[in-house]
Amino acid sequence: MNTPLSSTVVGEVLQLEGALNLASMPRLLAETTAYARQDALPDCLAIDFAHVTEIDSSAVALMLHWRRAAERLGKALRYVHLPANLQSLAELYGVDHLIHCPGARPGP
Repeated sequence: MNTPLSSTVVGEVLQLEGALNLASMPRLLAETTAYARQDALPDCLAIDFAHVTEIDSSAVALMLHWRRAAERLGKALRYVHLPANLQSLAELYGVDHLIHCPGARPGP
């Protein structure tokens, strides 16, 4: 059984918890869109994947959406504790360079 995804903003870190898949996308997209509409957005937000229990390819699409939204708002965005299977999906789709922070690419 999938654990429902939850998200909590702690300081300048959005902490994701549970399954990050197609079923959880509408709610998470609505939550993050509402968050991005606030007046006092931090200059840099980190999205922490440490407690994500399940990933599918829709997670890559969501990360690209978040990256584009941050760029439109003139904000920095970084992803932390990316699961290996999520990084592998991004590499498979040829977008791994878009999910890493500029200047903070993973080792060789």
